Amino acid sequence: MKFRNCLKYTVGLIAIVAAGPVSAADMLPPPAPEVEVADHSSSSCLYVRADVGGAFHERPSVTKAAIGPGGGLGGGLEAIGETIEDTARFEVGVGCQLLETFRVEVVVGTRLKQSLTDSFNRLDASLQSSTGVLNFTSDITNYGGWTPYIGGGVGVAYHRISDVVAPVDSSSGDEFDFAWNLHAGISYDLTPQTKVDLGYRLADLGRARSDGPIPMFVEDLVTHEFKIGIRHQVGAW
Repeated sequence: MKFRNCLKYTVGLIAIVAAGPVSAADMLPPPAPEVEVADHSSSSCLYVRADVGGAFHERPSVTKAAIGPGGGLGGGLEAIGETIEDTARFEVGVGCQLLETFRVEVVVGTRLKQSLTDSFNRLDASLQSSTGVLNFTSDITNYGGWTPYIGGGVGVAYHRISDVVAPVDSSSGDEFDFAWNLHAGISYDLTPQTKVDLGYRLADLGRARSDGPIPMFVEDLVTHEFKIGIRHQVGAW
């Protein structure tokens, strides 16, 4: 009898000891739920850019107006062997990467003053052109940091003719005209936010016009332009 009672007490003590930690754990308060903090930051689509390069003109068409029978200006003489000096160009702009493969940008730029001459010294003046253009560009895809692109743009060109030596009946003048371009190039990711950009652009800058009693018109202002520049994403908003 004593042995059976002792065995009973022993089994009960073991059960109490085993159940003790479980009961203590059950009495602890439940852990606080994790609070998820929403990340409201996102990459901005905005970027800024700056470029330098060269502008190489095709042969323009230069015409000196003539005074018609009624005193008005009519068709005149065309220059022969017209040339526009090659020059440097500078541009800055701001754009938005609307999609991974599509962006738009507004770019303003200027080309340094160029000499405008012909083969017989009947044309001697200077020309300077500036542009404001809205560009649309497709980034084809990214190959290990390299991204080729193609696009086009439309805008306005401002031309200033100055330092007119010949023709003698013309003088300095300026004019705005429609401009458009086709461009292509490739960029390389220096960092996730910064790219170096190498590009080519075919640009039609319209025409320029001088003042004076008998003005001259410089038409077919087409340039082949090469550039190197930097594009930098503004950051998160």
